[in-house]
Amino acid sequence: MESINSYLILLNIKINIYNMEVNMKKKIGLVAAGLLLSMAILAGCEGKTAATQGSQSDSADSSKATQSAEIKNPDDPIKLATMTDEEGRIVGAMIQQVLEYNGYKVDSKIGTFNNTTLVRQSLLQKQADLSIDYTGRGMMFIENVDITKYQNSLEDAFQTTKEADEKNGIIWMCYAPFSNTDGIAVRKQWSDENNIKTLEDFAKYVNEGKDMKLAIEGDNSYVVTAPTCLPGWEKAYGFHLNEDQILVGPSDVKTMLAEGTDGVNACHTYTSSGAIEALDLYILKDPKVVSPVYSPSPIATKELLEKYPEVEELIRPIFENLDEETAVHLNKKLTMDGISETKIAEDFLKEKGLIK
Repeated sequence: MESINSYLILLNIKINIYNMEVNMKKKIGLVAAGLLLSMAILAGCEGKTAATQGSQSDSADSSKATQSAEIKNPDDPIKLATMTDEEGRIVGAMIQQVLEYNGYKVDSKIGTFNNTTLVRQSLLQKQADLSIDYTGRGMMFIENVDITKYQNSLEDAFQTTKEADEKNGIIWMCYAPFSNTDGIAVRKQWSDENNIKTLEDFAKYVNEGKDMKLAIEGDNSYVVTAPTCLPGWEKAYGFHLNEDQILVGPSDVKTMLAEGTDGVNACHTYTSSGAIEALDLYILKDPKVVSPVYSPSPIATKELLEKYPEVEELIRPIFENLDEETAVHLNKKLTMDGISETKIAEDFLKEKGLIK
C-alpha cells in the first residue's frame, strides 16, 4: 500500500512537471511570436521610414535640380548697382525682382552709390553690369555738347547720350517718360505769400537782401559746384548766395524746410521727390532750363547685353510704365510712408503684370 501511494505521488509530480513544461513552452512560444511580430513591425516601419526619407531626399534633390535648371546664370550673377536716392532704390528693386522672376541670378548692390559719377565709373571699370542713370548725364562727358539737346525734348536727350556712350561700352536701353532733374523747393505757403514761383522771382527776392538759407543734403553736395545746378542758376538768373546762406550736410533738408529749422527757407530737391506734396512744398520753375532733362534710364555694359540680350526686353516695360505722377507716388511711399523699396517694387510689378 505504501509503495502504491509512493507511486501515485511520483506520478502526480511528473504530471505537474509536464504541465509546467507545456505552459512554459506556450509562454516561450507566445513571447517568441511577439518578438517576431515586433521585429517584423519594426522592420516594416524602418523600411517605410527609409523609403519615405529616400523619397523626400529624392524630392529635395529633384527640386534643387529643377531650381538650378531654371537659373540661367548660376555661376555668373548679374551685378546690379544703384544710387541711394529714392528711384535708385525703388527702380533698382524692380529690376532685381523682374530678373530673378525670369530666372536670372542677381548680385544686388542697390543703394550703394551716392552720385551718378560713381555709378558710371562702376560700369566702366566692370565692377557692375547694370544700373540706372539719367539722360542729362550726357552733358557731363560729351565734348562740345549741344546743350539745346537737353533743354526740352526727352527723346533728344536720350538719343544724344545713347549715341555718345556706345563707344564707351555703355548701352542706354530706354528711358522713363519724365524728367527728374535738380531744382529748388520752398514752402508752398511762403511761395504764395511772397509771389515766388520761378527762379527769376527767387533771384529778385535774394537780390533785395531778404533772408535766405538754402539747404543741400550731404549726398548731393555736387549741387554747390555743378554748372547745371547752383552756379548755373546764379549765372542764368543773376543772383548770388554767400557761403553763410548755404547749408550743406543735413540728411533731411525737406523736413528742415517744412519746419523752418535753422532758418532754412529753401532746399535742393529732385523734381519727382515724394516729399514735395506730402510736406506741402513747391518747386520753383526753371524757365531758362538750366538744369537739363534727366529721364531715368537703365544702363548696362555692352558685354552683359551681348551675353543676355533678353535682359533689355525684361527691363524695358518697367520704365515704360513710370511717368512722373507714378514716380512721385512711389517715392512718397518710401520716404514718407516708410514702406520698403522691396514691397513697393513687388506691388508695382504685380499691378502691371510683370511678375505674378
